[in-house]
Amino acid sequence: MDKFLSVLVVWIVTPILLLSSIYMSLRLGWPQFTRLGQAFRRVLADSGSSKRFGNFSAVAVIVGGNLGAGTIAGTALAIRTGGPGAILWMVAVALLGGVIKLSCASLGVFYQEPNGRGGRMGGAMFYMAKGLNSFPMGAIYCVLLVGAALSVGNLVQINAFVSSLPKAMPAGQPIAVLLLAVPAAFILCGSLRRFSKFMTVSIPILGCVYIAICCCGILLLRGNVVPVMKSIFRAAFSPTAMAGGAGGAAILATIQSGISRGLFATDIGLGLAAIAHGEVSGGKLPMESHAREQGAIALLSPLIVAVICAITGILILCAAPNFSQCASEICVQTFSIAYRSPLAGWLVPVTIYCFALTTMVAWAWFAEHAFYFFRTPKLRTVFRAIFIGIMPVGAFMHSTLPWTIADGCIAGLLLTNVLAIVLLRRKIEAIYREK
Repeated sequence: MDKFLSVLVVWIVTPILLLSSIYMSLRLGWPQFTRLGQAFRRVLADSGSSKRFGNFSAVAVIVGGNLGAGTIAGTALAIRTGGPGAILWMVAVALLGGVIKLSCASLGVFYQEPNGRGGRMGGAMFYMAKGLNSFPMGAIYCVLLVGAALSVGNLVQINAFVSSLPKAMPAGQPIAVLLLAVPAAFILCGSLRRFSKFMTVSIPILGCVYIAICCCGILLLRGNVVPVMKSIFRAAFSPTAMAGGAGGAAILATIQSGISRGLFATDIGLGLAAIAHGEVSGGKLPMESHAREQGAIALLSPLIVAVICAITGILILCAAPNFSQCASEICVQTFSIAYRSPLAGWLVPVTIYCFALTTMVAWAWFAEHAFYFFRTPKLRTVFRAIFIGIMPVGAFMHSTLPWTIADGCIAGLLLTNVLAIVLLRRKIEAIYREK
């Protein structure tokens, strides 16, 4: 299964994503660079808004869905399987693929539908059904979305949190399940306002605190920073010296690991931006203007996550932990080495817990839109019960199995959604052809 997924990611998913990103970047004038200023201004202007779900909420939800095990443990996994150069490829795919998030958000807004609660909603499933006139394609996407929420947004998160706990900790798995299940159920069973408030308050605080902790660790290991930066660039483009002559295989592993983990960490191409930004009301703005604005704002989330992944990777490489361990244990040892104390290792389970909680509630919220698409919103209650109920499964699974399941779901979502974006490319170009 792992070999099949590797082939799928390297030879099918990656070329489609990269070629689509380059094509859309050229057609839209490299918006991931030219429209960033506009995006920052709009989000900062909206940060103090009392809207039920505004620009700041949309970015917070997307980043919250990204900042889970895919950011911390996933970065460690990328280094372990692809070497130092994987960090550069993680950042590259996040920056280049930003245009795909822009496209998703714009289409999600353009094909919005009433949500039955006095607001609007969007998503990849809606632009597949309306823009491509293909309900079956939207249905397939919804099934994959629910599967991804249960794996990426649940099993992986709980497994990463349990793996980060000290092995000597008594009853670690049941405690971990309760710590995540209780607050997740409380947030998910509340209103959209409760969910939005939780994400907009927690994400900026968690992100800033985590970046500060990592930067302090890098400062303590500053003597290793220059050699680490050199090794990242050398391994990304010329791994032959590190691979003993197996240069082709080594660079393939580096690219595959970095890009797959970059996709996982930033959710580029999965269509989640269409769901988050599709909830934002445009007020009196014309539909095309609102779609352009939300597309630009969607560029911020992969940039933020790319910065956090890069800082995490640099810290791990500076600390040089034992890479034969599982990803979470690598992170624990990294902080213990950086801060010269075993107690610092507790920063990892605490951080993973916070990020896992935001990721879980975000993914569950994304998946609930599938039931609106099928016109069965009452099934959300059943889904929430299943989502909370399978947490113990993730706690006791082997550490690599949840990642394999998650990678499969991500590959399926990516192929379905990027195909839709390619087919709707003229509509995206029309939206950005400002009059």
